[in-house]
Amino acid sequence: MRTIFLIGLVVLTVMFTPTFVLAGVPEAVTYLSGQTQDAWITQALIAAGETDAAISYLNSVPEGGFNPANDYAKTILALAAAGESPTTFGEIDYVAKLKSYYDGSQMGDASLLNDDIWSILALASVYQVDSTEAVAAKDFLIAKQNADGGWGYDLIGGSDTNDTAAAIMALIETGISAGDPIIVKALDYLHSLQNADGGFPYNPLWGADSDSGSDAWVISALSKVGQDPASWTKEENNPLTHLQSLQDPDGGFWWIAGESEYNNKAMTPYAVIALSGKSFPVGYYQIPQLTKLTADKSTLDSGESITMTVEYYDGQSWLGLEGATVKGGDQDYITDSSGQAVAVLPSGSYVLFAEKDGFVSSDEIEVVVSAPVPTGGGGFSPPAPTSCASVEYDQWQDVCADGWQYRNVLSLTPANCVLTTEQEGGRKRTCVDAQEKNSATSQEDKEIKNEKEIEKVLGVKVVNPDILGAVEDATGAGMIYFSNAELMAADIGAKRDLNKEKEGENKYTEPLIGDRKDLSSEQTDAITNFIVYGTKNVQKLGAGERAGVLNSYKSTFNKLPTTPAEWEEAIKVSNGILPGETNSEAEDKAKIEFKKVYQREVNKDNFGDKTAIDMMAYGLRPGKRDLDSERNGLKVFTEVYNYRPTSARDWDIVRAIAYSGAIK
Repeated sequence: MRTIFLIGLVVLTVMFTPTFVLAGVPEAVTYLSGQTQDAWITQALIAAGETDAAISYLNSVPEGGFNPANDYAKTILALAAAGESPTTFGEIDYVAKLKSYYDGSQMGDASLLNDDIWSILALASVYQVDSTEAVAAKDFLIAKQNADGGWGYDLIGGSDTNDTAAAIMALIETGISAGDPIIVKALDYLHSLQNADGGFPYNPLWGADSDSGSDAWVISALSKVGQDPASWTKEENNPLTHLQSLQDPDGGFWWIAGESEYNNKAMTPYAVIALSGKSFPVGYYQIPQLTKLTADKSTLDSGESITMTVEYYDGQSWLGLEGATVKGGDQDYITDSSGQAVAVLPSGSYVLFAEKDGFVSSDEIEVVVSAPVPTGGGGFSPPAPTSCASVEYDQWQDVCADGWQYRNVLSLTPANCVLTTEQEGGRKRTCVDAQEKNSATSQEDKEIKNEKEIEKVLGVKVVNPDILGAVEDATGAGMIYFSNAELMAADIGAKRDLNKEKEGENKYTEPLIGDRKDLSSEQTDAITNFIVYGTKNVQKLGAGERAGVLNSYKSTFNKLPTTPAEWEEAIKVSNGILPGETNSEAEDKAKIEFKKVYQREVNKDNFGDKTAIDMMAYGLRPGKRDLDSERNGLKVFTEVYNYRPTSARDWDIVRAIAYSGAIK
């Protein structure tokens, strides 16, 4: 038996743990399933035990609502009930967006109480009831309790049963006990308004008739504090019997009894939650915390130690994460109490990442350990630097960064040599105007093209490296399309790894596909193979980055690549090349984001501006990553949007800031 609490002056009621699902709920579920789905209906269906409630519509929240804080709060509640993360399910982080309505003392509109109530419940559903925002909303709510014990929708309209019941549920979530005078006064207020039919009105000043919405809210509040709603009797009636009396044969619940031009069945979701013995939040979701992995160096001599640091974000700052596993090295390394692990890695190239149960896996970092060089005495010493005799460059990248265009080095002779100053200078040039770049080819490029005559690539004599790149794109796209993992692994000089494929499927493919049912198993395998193995000309990207490319493609075209032509487009995006298929809607959205970031309109004649739009709209990847530029892009993004990037589109904007060369 649970603890008892006082209501009124002397009446004692044994605490009741609701386990009922009353008659009429299955019919109501059928009714709701046929309605246009919204956050309240989704919560109701889940409360009633449904496991296939539609949630795909929750991937965005319409702007311009009367009470925007509540729009995000109810979306968070629905996703938490469905077991989905409100921080990553939608186009933006809904929890961060809700918190953006905190003004330093309360949530949302300072003249309203309703948005404070639902902000508390939403944050409670993701275990953030102790956050600064939730605590402030709690204090604001307690301070605004009316003398009659209730709360209203706003500060001037007087108390009503609906907001009082919701406030009770919210305050219970903050840790206030059911026997606290604040809750007791609120329950007394509700009790004082119970009608002879057992039901409750919204607000006596608006009419004395009992209605289904008020019944439902009171029933859920009673369930929250552990009281049996059936024990609240008046003239042998109770709120359960009254609520059930309003059910229509089609399963829906009428607002009030009798004929009225205002009568409707909009209260049905709340009735289902109440009659299912549930209260708010209907369900809870533990948001995995973000992690990041850093190393004190990215290139090491043989025998040199590396210190790897894993941190997690607690909502305010980055802290060391103890017990995290750093994977991808010669063995797994576990971090100590400060979040660090020290290792001496054998010679080779490594792609490292960190993971721990309950946390989001970190992004990957690359580490290279040089090979040892034998000494005369039989020991080893660091290799002496050798200047390169010859260098083969890739084609110039389209992206312009800080006034420079870059191209990658394809091969060096001898291997592991060091570029001379002149050779290093050959990797970059001053940004070229788009038209000039298309019409003029430098003498150096011409010489390289003449030297690189390549014959019989797929039976075609190829002289132009641009054509060769296109053929390689097409070849890679074909291998992906036919989902031949053995061939793809062999093409990059590796062996097929079933464990990596399974890990890639779980970590990247399944979240990427979501609830899509239109992809065949071959198309799904193709996605996994691209992420795990890639093709020759996307090896500069790690598995997580290749998954990011597909996320950008999906965000731009509202589909995933399934045909050879579409895979070729994805490979182009991976290499910073504008795809042949364009999307004017994506470009228009990019222009809106451009204006937010740069506080001006796009100059179509400016190469940096055009590059920024292309990167935002299509997710073009840079030819070479610059972590300092990306950190600056992340800083600017956070300052502009007041939340950290989470969606594919967010990260496309970060890359545009980092690499496009556009300025305010």
